[in-house]
Amino acid sequence: MSGMPLSRASAVVAIASALVVAFVTVQRHVEADSVSSRSPAVTYYLSPTGNNAASGTSPQAAWRTLARASAAVLRPGDRLLLQGRQRFSGQLTIGRADGGSATRPVLIGSYGAGRATITSARNGILVDDAAGVEISGLVIAGRRAMRPATAGIQLYSDLAGYRAGHIAITRVSVSGFGTGISIGALADNAGFRDVSISSASLHGNLDAGLASYGPAFNPAAPGYANEDIRVTRVQAFGNLGDPRDTAANSGNGIVLGSVRNATVTWSSAHDNGGRGGAKREGPEAIWAYDSTGVVIAHDVAYDNHSRSAADGGGFGLDLSTSDSILEYDLSYDNHGSGFLVFGTPKYQQSGNVVRFDISYGDARGSGPVGGITVGGTVGSAVYQNTVVMTRASTGPALRIAGQPQAVRVLNNIFAASPGGVLARAVHSYDRSDVLLAGNDYAARSGRWSLLWGQTAYGSLLTWRAATGEELLGSSRTGLTLAPRFAGPAAGSARGGAGFMLVARSRLRRAGLDLSRLFGLRPGRVDFGGGRYSVTTPSIGAW
Repeated sequence: MSGMPLSRASAVVAIASALVVAFVTVQRHVEADSVSSRSPAVTYYLSPTGNNAASGTSPQAAWRTLARASAAVLRPGDRLLLQGRQRFSGQLTIGRADGGSATRPVLIGSYGAGRATITSARNGILVDDAAGVEISGLVIAGRRAMRPATAGIQLYSDLAGYRAGHIAITRVSVSGFGTGISIGALADNAGFRDVSISSASLHGNLDAGLASYGPAFNPAAPGYANEDIRVTRVQAFGNLGDPRDTAANSGNGIVLGSVRNATVTWSSAHDNGGRGGAKREGPEAIWAYDSTGVVIAHDVAYDNHSRSAADGGGFGLDLSTSDSILEYDLSYDNHGSGFLVFGTPKYQQSGNVVRFDISYGDARGSGPVGGITVGGTVGSAVYQNTVVMTRASTGPALRIAGQPQAVRVLNNIFAASPGGVLARAVHSYDRSDVLLAGNDYAARSGRWSLLWGQTAYGSLLTWRAATGEELLGSSRTGLTLAPRFAGPAAGSARGGAGFMLVARSRLRRAGLDLSRLFGLRPGRVDFGGGRYSVTTPSIGAW
């Protein structure tokens, strides 16, 4: 990833020495907050016409440089304000001696008209083991800073046994760095918590718009560096990837790694990827790995790319991700899968859900992907989604690979590209491993085609009889109907409104009762916000 991930072995070696540092740091924050409750907060000002020898406590006595501001100790409630519409060169460092609390944070922002700009060849703002920091209303631009280790805003912790709490970043524009916003730590359970990032534009960076990371994941003893990250109304675009990095994916929009409990909502990622140098993997628009309790909802991903055949898709839950959800998301015109859930026998997934999502015209590359791709997951569910492939799509609407176990695929619409394949299962899976029921398989060209293991099937009837799929006891399920969408299935997918079923669609109220039959707890609303009928649901997302 774009930060500085350390191997688990070296992170463990660092723990003993870091424990003392962590204790001292925590005590320093506690003491500073106690002192601040008796002392008034101070506002410091920076101006290009200021004087570093001045007090810094008024616009008329402003400091001049970021280096001078970095040398100051910022206590709970203090504010550091940069003159609006002015440029400041260098790195602003908020270190261990600085910081506040959730109720009395340190604020970094602008004053006067407009937003101030920080330009840097390193990091723009480095928050180093500090808690209680809010950053708002700034433009941060890299100057010859397109290197993997840099970030416009770098949250970094090398402590052990302590998570720095309450970091809020809002109304920032970040470009020209390795990563726009980076959240990283060297030890499990010791990074950042209560992190909020909102109304941000993260564009034109090398590796990613936003990324979090921690030490290497240990499946035998899962640990997560960061906790409670909230991302909302963030735009990540034009983060194209590093052609010099041939080992790992780059060019991501928003990627969360080593996180316990996180949300990404009402955000978008587009025109990312395409220049990364890795040949066996690629980036995704919005995704998570080595994490648990992640919810990615009400987001849009389109026109994302991969230089390799792999990846370059819209949304993903990747290796070692558990109990996470992709819901109410729209993906279209991406190189890879619209929605990907993927694990391996060593780095398994478990308990993940993909529901009420729309994929349109995805899987445009040459890789082994589909509109929805499922591989190596355990106890996961894919239901109430709409997948429509176009002439530009090269993959099936559904692709199943790897060694999935107890995966259920229910009440989805799978519409193949004209003349294309509806679904492709790499192996002939047993129903105990992969169960499909209540889905609609729409062959848009009139030629019905599904590949299951080494066998091609030309009808739902023959596939059902041979595999037992789309059977519940002796009851036959599954349909082969044209969905009849309210808007044009061909053309722009923006907003997803074209994929609502018309009133006369035979897929309305034709779905299975997922609660009664499978013990699932579907959301209360469909993709468009309409009430979801548990007992008589429609098929598809909307």
